[in-house]
Amino acid sequence: MIARTEMKSFFAATVLFFLLLATPLLAEQGSQGHSSPSGDKRVLVISIDGMRPDVLLRANVPNIRELTLHGSFTFWAESTKMAITLPTHVSMLTGVSPAKHHITWNDNRQVKSGELTLPTLFDLAKKAGYSTSMVIGKEKLAILAKPGMVDWLKTPGKTREDALAIAEGAAEVIREHQPQVMFVHIPDPDAIGHSSGWGSPEQVAAADRADRGVGILMAVLMKAGLRDKTLVIVTADHGGSGRSHGAKVPFSHFIPWIAVGPGVRENYDLTLEPELAVHVEDVFATALNFLGIAIPANSDGKPVLAIFAKPEKVKASGKKE
Repeated sequence: MIARTEMKSFFAATVLFFLLLATPLLAEQGSQGHSSPSGDKRVLVISIDGMRPDVLLRANVPNIRELTLHGSFTFWAESTKMAITLPTHVSMLTGVSPAKHHITWNDNRQVKSGELTLPTLFDLAKKAGYSTSMVIGKEKLAILAKPGMVDWLKTPGKTREDALAIAEGAAEVIREHQPQVMFVHIPDPDAIGHSSGWGSPEQVAAADRADRGVGILMAVLMKAGLRDKTLVIVTADHGGSGRSHGAKVPFSHFIPWIAVGPGVRENYDLTLEPELAVHVEDVFATALNFLGIAIPANSDGKPVLAIFAKPEKVKASGKKE
């Protein structure tokens, strides 16, 4: 009886020893699994600065038209009330209005300590284990790249016609690093709008170049085997008329909003949803919802669930029901 009891104790101690030995290995394997969260879902946001929807529709944009055929879209999404570049892009990527994020200026001034206090899409994605990147055509947008929150930041091109340089720079980042959450900013239509006018032939040509940039990005996603994993949102910060834009310029306030990716309805015009109004802040919330990251409670943006064939309800916290 004593021998049997001792034998049981020996086996119990042996099992405990091997369990303790295996614990670090299991923990390491668990952490490796977390490095690719939510089944390797990815988000690419492309903002075409100053792209008024009707100008886009007049342009030669086969790549963007293909996205509408394979995705969900509206050409009646709304900018912020300010309808200027920096405040609206901050709203796009923080999910709140300029009244909440307090970035109401639009130049290249140095960011004051603590000036952008609200979390960005990159902050929340990085903390959730995703890799992040920004490729931007205007240096002032770097305000969104808080220290340690954007893994790869590039500002290629210094002319008014940067679409192809921006796209090639972003394609290089995708080829080399495959970031899971990426923002690409194409400045051309805004720059040409200010110099030649919104709706001018020159701006229509700028939209053509922006479309070629979108084509470059979609092609590199396809070649890298990432297109079927990536939610791509193509949108803008504002429109304009004459050679200006802003709160007092009515044609500034409507923007295109196109989404394509896993589970997204194909060739679906979001205006078929009579109660749906899409806003620029919804980019933030839609991206977080897709990635499985909780949406901050103070967010003005909401996930545009109508883009999905079987929309899931989302709690205020961003968690799916």
